[in-house]
Formats: sequence, structure tokens, C-alpha cells
Amino acid sequence: MRKSQTLMIVAIVAFVVIAAGVLLIKKPVKQSETAFLEKYGLSGLSVEEIVYKLDSTTSDPTGLSASITSDFLVLMDDSNEVRLTLPKDKFYLSFAPYITQTHPCGTHSLSGCQGELVNQGIHAIISDNAGKELVNSDLTTMDNGFVGVWLPRNINGTVTVSYNNLVAQAPITTFAGSNTCLTSPLQLN
Repeated sequence: MRKSQTLMIVAIVAFVVIAAGVLLIKKPVKQSETAFLEKYGLSGLSVEEIVYKLDSTTSDPTGLSASITSDFLVLMDDSNEVRLTLPKDKFYLSFAPYITQTHPCGTHSLSGCQGELVNQGIHAIISDNAGKELVNSDLTTMDNGFVGVWLPRNINGTVTVSYNNLVAQAPITTFAGSNTCLTSPLQLN
């Protein structure tokens, strides 16, 4: 019985030491993430608020680059990278209708993508394949020429954009691995 008690005590001590080590290892990472967000004026903001702040202007904080995948908001500078998990039930789609010029894009760069129609009023209808309208609104493109919308995850659908009697339509998906940037298919005619 003495031997089993000793083994039990050793196991408990080992568990406590390992758990404390894990917590100590994770703590600096969290502090680093917090310091990174503070450095760029993003601390205390939700992922959605950070995305809006960075995507809605072309004057991002110097040295910061940001992109958004189907699962993460990725923030980088010369020495650090922070990945913030997107909400489990939401998908961010940024799209830029155009008349004459665009760039091919799959992963939206909040700090680098530039669309043709800057600060222009458009009308967008986004529907899922069952015909349910998710968006039916007059929107204004941002300083970067894009419109960003949060959509439900795991749908197939269609985006239709109208601008000055011109129309463009394209299929969309909001699954893991789906594109977060939609440009080339949205040429207005």
C-alpha cells in the first residue's frame, strides 16, 4: 500500500508541474498577442471590429499587414504574426465590383487589396441557394473599393451587385477553405 501511495503522490506532483508549465508557456503568448494588438490600437476590439477598422480605410497603421482567411484574421508586422480565430458561425466576404480593372484575389488583404470603385454607392443582394436573402441593401464601397459583409457559414449562394444600371453576379461559398475575396467575376456590364 505504501508503494501505491508513493506512486499516486508522484503522479499528482508530475501532473501539477506539467499543468503549471503549460500555463506558463501559454501566458507569454497571450501577453505577446495583447501587446501586438495594443501596438496597433486594436486591443479591446472584437475580431469583427478589427476587420471593419482595417478593411474600411487605406491608411492602416504603419508596418501592419492584415489578411482574412475562412478561419482566421492574420495580423503581421516585421517581427510578429497574430492569428485571431473568426466566429464559428460567421464568414467574412469582401467583394469589389468593377468596370474596367481589378486584380485576381482569393484571400482578402485588408491592408493591400484595392478595388476600382472607391466610395461609390452600390446595391447588393446576397442569397443562399435556397433563395433566402441574406443581404438586400444599398451599400457604399470603402476607401479600398471593397464592400465587406459577414455571412452565415457553410452556405452556397449568389451575390448580385448593381451600380449605375450595370449588373454583375457571381456564385459564393462560405465553407472552410472558401475564398474571402471576390473580384474578377464581378465585372459590371
